[in-house]
Amino acid sequence: MAWFPSDRSKGDGWKFDIVSLVAVIGESTIERHTQLITASLFGWIPRLIPAPQVLLKTKRPDRLPPVKDIEIHGVYSGTKVTELNFFADVIHRIRELRPYEFRRYTIEKVPGKGVTAGKLRAMVDGKTGGGQQDANQVEQGQVSNKYRRPRPLPCHVPRYIEDNDIVIDTPFQLWNKLTLVTITSMLMTIGLFIWAALIHDGVAMTAIGTISTSTSIACLANKWCPTLSSREMENSVPEGDIVIKTRSGAFVVVHCNEDVTRELYTCTDACRYKFGDSKLQWMLGLSTVLLIASIIFFTNCGWIMQTAIGMAYIILNMMYWFIPFVIEDGKTWDLSLYQTIHNEIDDRERCEIYTQALWFAIRETKSVDWVKRSRAAPDTEAWREWLRLAQKNVNDQNYCWNAVGKKDQLMAEASQLPTTARSPSCLSV
Repeated sequence: MAWFPSDRSKGDGWKFDIVSLVAVIGESTIERHTQLITASLFGWIPRLIPAPQVLLKTKRPDRLPPVKDIEIHGVYSGTKVTELNFFADVIHRIRELRPYEFRRYTIEKVPGKGVTAGKLRAMVDGKTGGGQQDANQVEQGQVSNKYRRPRPLPCHVPRYIEDNDIVIDTPFQLWNKLTLVTITSMLMTIGLFIWAALIHDGVAMTAIGTISTSTSIACLANKWCPTLSSREMENSVPEGDIVIKTRSGAFVVVHCNEDVTRELYTCTDACRYKFGDSKLQWMLGLSTVLLIASIIFFTNCGWIMQTAIGMAYIILNMMYWFIPFVIEDGKTWDLSLYQTIHNEIDDRERCEIYTQALWFAIRETKSVDWVKRSRAAPDTEAWREWLRLAQKNVNDQNYCWNAVGKKDQLMAEASQLPTTARSPSCLSV
């Protein structure tokens, strides 16, 4: 008896189990890209995807995953939110903040973008005077004079988008890495199908066709569009500046108006799906039947095509696994709706302790009221005196105030211990 199988044509020869590759390998890798795959413009195109069973889940998320354990405080409005929305995190990359780090941003909406679905429908239907913009919309910067047709769809707005939603018309940058992987998968699928035809392997052709169709139906069933909540009222409101505080003591100050605050921070984003639950069940059921049939066909196709298809899945798994290491969310999602200016303090003046980071935030916001509301500082007599002095120095524009040294002095006086003077360092504005 031979030590290794030598005849591939017999039943006891080499076998290449494609079922495990299709059903198991790559599930955790594909799961992290599910939202990207189903929202992509190329998602409906039939192609090979590792672990397509991930797309067959009947429970769909209502929103993109937020960042937990984050406090957001309105400087003037007094609002408080305990999580950071997904698209806000795409801008700030909050997980990359080091302890006691301070950053400042200025975010403005780009004129002509960020129009609600209801206004887009009214413009398409000719209710705005055949292209004549409403004076209030132009004044508010929601519609520019050059804006004639909505960017998402020139003929209509999808019916599953609600009137008060702001459509992120182009959610992805056109040539992001995921699009390149999708195109590669399409070319590999076409190549494998032609190869199977050339060697007259009809079972392999059927298998490739059924699993590609199953993937296409599953992606189409989960087709969705990201939307933001708009501010419906046009009345005068306080400025929308906010302060983001992390558990590690880092602070981010964002200067923006109330519209930007509500769209990115205080109101939740939403996933608007093209098909309801009833249609979703039918489409996923059909996709499941096709997937099971394709697995049966894969196990009965020729050894050559089993090997080729298996290698294709291995390559695709590696590509999807490698994506998070070479791209960031900011290079995938297209947030050209907002103009972001990021000003970071100089490396020589980075905050080393919590008090210094808190002073930077107070100095930037010109107020300590949000500190009291958020309890970002302990509620003791010494800290209350420190906050009073911080407000006084901000009002006097004394931005070189030695906040850390004064805090140490107050703490020492409160505990009746000798204080060690700290040398003041002038911090840049």
